[in-house]
Amino acid sequence: MSDIRKYMRERDSKLNEETDEDVLEEKLKRHRRSKASKWIILIAVLIIAGVGYLIYLDNKVYTSYEVLETAQITDNYNGRFYEFDDYMLRYSEDGIAYLNGSKTYWNHAFEMREPIIDICNSYVAVAEQKSNTIYICNNKGFQGQVETEYPIVGLDVSDNGIVAAITGENSELSYIEVIDEDGTRIAKGQSVLSSQGCPVDISISEDGTKLVVSYLCVGSGVIQSKVVFYNYSEIGKNEVDRFVGGYNFDKTMVARVEFVNNDTVVAFGDDKVVLYSMKQKPSVIAEISIDKEIKSIFYDEEYIGLVLANGQADNPYNMVVYDIEGKKISDVDFNLSYKNIKIANKTIILYNDVTLRVYTVKGKQKYEGNFDKGIVDVIMLDDKYNYLIIDPANVEKIKLK
Repeated sequence: MSDIRKYMRERDSKLNEETDEDVLEEKLKRHRRSKASKWIILIAVLIIAGVGYLIYLDNKVYTSYEVLETAQITDNYNGRFYEFDDYMLRYSEDGIAYLNGSKTYWNHAFEMREPIIDICNSYVAVAEQKSNTIYICNNKGFQGQVETEYPIVGLDVSDNGIVAAITGENSELSYIEVIDEDGTRIAKGQSVLSSQGCPVDISISEDGTKLVVSYLCVGSGVIQSKVVFYNYSEIGKNEVDRFVGGYNFDKTMVARVEFVNNDTVVAFGDDKVVLYSMKQKPSVIAEISIDKEIKSIFYDEEYIGLVLANGQADNPYNMVVYDIEGKKISDVDFNLSYKNIKIANKTIILYNDVTLRVYTVKGKQKYEGNFDKGIVDVIMLDDKYNYLIIDPANVEKIKLK
């Protein structure tokens, strides 16, 4: 009998231990579930708050601005200003300088009657029309100069200091010259007889390995353009003259070609815009027909835009924005008599001598305001809705609010 009671006590004790363990395990599970639920709720709240803030910013209209910094322009400067690296570049017939407000990071003097300039990220190339010398600088300063074999008509620079130039002594014979910043000739004297076509624009990829050229041909009274692609990497070494593809444009004048990023080219014609993929060899991404007069073009690495003549008295301009796949993003009529238009950070600015207007790429107007001191130029900064307003005497860094 005592053995039975002992067995029962041991069994009850074991059952109690198992029950206690089960209870403890269930409590731990409930605690984990509760903790996980709290994290899920917190993450959901943060996501909703973030989306709400983005919607707020997307719909916010700015009505004023705050001046963050002011710097005087101490010299009588008649040059032009450009976005360059993190700050701004200014150049004139007397030289070029890299500035941040009143601080000069570097400058390089030269004398040019008709300077031409091209910028790619942290590199800039400057030359005088019909000269043979190209000056190359980057964000650290002057890097050197290279000489072309024939007088320079147009140029383009890559983000590693390789320059491509249209050159020629007269209208009868033109050349394409591609030169590294150390003077190494990558391509020399690809000649084009005027009867075959005259190069009108050129663009080199950011990495300096790919080139696109627009040629204008006139035959039997008909204007025709050709857009030709070259590749100076291993892909193109077995091709004649590094030629890897070309396209004809019947009755269309392509006055501008541009690598908008390292692998995408846009050809701007007078009645169409064509986007090409150019990772190694070209292929057409999209073709956009244009049935109005093109007044301006603008682009960055994500979007291309056109300002078209609208034919309306109250809104004489029509602004259309596409992504680099050719999809239309926005279509806006406007009436501001502008002198320049730019795009960056998914925003578009238009300005004249006194007025600045800001749109998103989706066509929503975010700001319009007048500047009593006047506007010589506007530099778009990396921070959204922060700008440098250049007037005849000062550079003001402003933030819209």
